[in-house]
Amino acid sequence: MYELNEAYAQHLEAIAEAIQASPNLASYLEEEEDQFYDLLKLEFEPQIEQAYQQMIDFSPLEIESFELKLLDERFEGLFLPRVLGYSVLRGEITEHYYYARQNNHFGTILKAIAQNSNFDQLSNRIGQSVQCGFALSSDIFVTSLVNNISSKRVRQFMQAQRSSDARTMEGRRRIERRYRRQFKGRNYHYAPFPVEVGELTSHTTAMIDFLLFRVSGSLNNDALLPTLHEMVTRPEFAGREEILKPMAIYGAYFTPSDESEPELIAAINRERKEKPEATADAILNFILSLKNDSAIPFGPEQEQMLGAIIDRSIEDDLTAYFNLTDKIHADGFVSPDVQEAIQEEQPKHSGLSNFNENIRQTIFGYFAKVAAGLGTTEEEYMQWFEITGKQIPAYIKVFGNESFNQQLRSLAKKYTKELLKVYTNKRGKDYRDIKKTTMTTWMAYGFMTEKQLKEFFKTPRKKKVEE
Repeated sequence: MYELNEAYAQHLEAIAEAIQASPNLASYLEEEEDQFYDLLKLEFEPQIEQAYQQMIDFSPLEIESFELKLLDERFEGLFLPRVLGYSVLRGEITEHYYYARQNNHFGTILKAIAQNSNFDQLSNRIGQSVQCGFALSSDIFVTSLVNNISSKRVRQFMQAQRSSDARTMEGRRRIERRYRRQFKGRNYHYAPFPVEVGELTSHTTAMIDFLLFRVSGSLNNDALLPTLHEMVTRPEFAGREEILKPMAIYGAYFTPSDESEPELIAAINRERKEKPEATADAILNFILSLKNDSAIPFGPEQEQMLGAIIDRSIEDDLTAYFNLTDKIHADGFVSPDVQEAIQEEQPKHSGLSNFNENIRQTIFGYFAKVAAGLGTTEEEYMQWFEITGKQIPAYIKVFGNESFNQQLRSLAKKYTKELLKVYTNKRGKDYRDIKKTTMTTWMAYGFMTEKQLKEFFKTPRKKKVEE
């Protein structure tokens, strides 16, 4: 856990003092009526949430320290139900829908709520969080946590949250999925970085998910860079496969300083020289997974950034790969020289290798970019026909890969369907041009048979409305 910086600590201290001085708190303590606690929530929880959001957006590594500060009784339990929910969702979950490791932070927050003098008010807001957290935790963890609660009434509340659905994997999956949907669009993500060799195995998966979340939006990640750099260049982590993905994320999405870049390159070179084939294949496999994940941006910009920290003096697949992708990005995928370079390099690697599949996905990314950038005017669809009419048959020949062909087919279908939504007059010039060109080219590409194309252009009959 990372220590909370002084500015945020002082800000929270000021909020705690304001809560204790609030007339709403005085009224609540005097009258013991829920309405006054509700007023206290309305007065201070927005302030805490604003500070929380700023903290996790700009300094996410300190967020657990921030949350633990809220356990101070002077906060009267405010915002703890939300923090409990976030702690539930942060835990790494296995394929069997159990926490990969004991979620101690969840346990700490829940115990604090159980002991809080305002538990009756807080309990109305934590039921689903407790149910989900218990479902994902081991029975031993839950039993120990509940048994250590002194209040019988609170223990009974906790026991009531143990769902019978949690006995099966499918039940746990439903509980977790249903609960997570409530937090869609919220930033609560955090994972610790490994600092010891043993933690590489236990912490790396969660850390990678955390990093990919951070780089998939518009968040400021400057605060992560020093810790990430320190981890991937740590001497005792040398030779461990677990650091290769963080290295690739570092190179593709972060900009190292002039002082730190040589250290990063040296760390990558160390792995490349120690295990040339395994290192190259692991990094290329990870790059491929990023390209195939629509939620994560990995295009020419990220590929070139990563390529910039790959030392080309080392003769391995990474050098060959980034030399080739540099040419693709510089000269353009429509260049005959690029196609010739791909044809020359491809045979040096097996057809389904991560190397070749990555090159295919780099090229497909450019086709997808063309389709996404074009509208449905005559000028634009003619541009589509002009580009694809030359490049689709060229790359079908270059790659000779059916999976790649099917990707192009799906892309062409999607764009053509958009055109047909606009040009509905079957006697109109635009419709006839689109149909004629599509019929001719798609059969030549092997995308569809004549019979399938006729079906594709057939207007579905509207169902008759029964009177």
